[in-house]
Amino acid sequence: AVTLAGDTAQQVMGANDFESWEQVLQALGLDSVNVSPLKVTYRSTAAIMELAHHILGPLAPKDAPATTRDGVEPELFRFKDRGECFTFLADAVRRLQVREPNASVAILAAKTWQADQAYSALARTEVVNLRRIRDHDFSFEPGVEVTDIRQSKGLEFDYVVVIDCDLDTFPDSEISRHLLHVGVTRAAHQLWLLSVGTPSR
Repeated sequence: AVTLAGDTAQQVMGANDFESWEQVLQALGLDSVNVSPLKVTYRSTAAIMELAHHILGPLAPKDAPATTRDGVEPELFRFKDRGECFTFLADAVRRLQVREPNASVAILAAKTWQADQAYSALARTEVVNLRRIRDHDFSFEPGVEVTDIRQSKGLEFDYVVVIDCDLDTFPDSEISRHLLHVGVTRAAHQLWLLSVGTPSR
């Protein structure tokens, strides 16, 4: 027996021909095989999954998946400039590290240069165990890992901060919806979204 598994909401490459599992099965000559969607999510809290479902918008499945845990609401923080944003982020992460030294924190960006900028700003602060992940070289140890959303696909962290959640970075497009959905669903317990300028719709 062969099982194919994958989350169609987590498409992070813009140029691909994938439309649905039904399409794949038809191409393989396996039209008679049924697709069995998983209807329960275990990683993220109900509040995070509600936001993730909203982000997908017209791409979302008809019914949101059931969740097994409640948790705090995701939060959006808006800033006038990047300096103010990174100062806030560094202070918040440092306080978290004092309170929960064993926590795993991911700071996720849509673009590589955004992750580079965030890492550079945080490296000049008192944030400890800070790592810049460039080629899927995650440590899976307590600390703060800064990377782009695509590299974090399939992983989970206690706390996730998605930076640059602005309209320029995440315009109203299918790839933006998929990418932001992947970013927010990496969070197991708490999610923050940071935006400089106009937040993404």
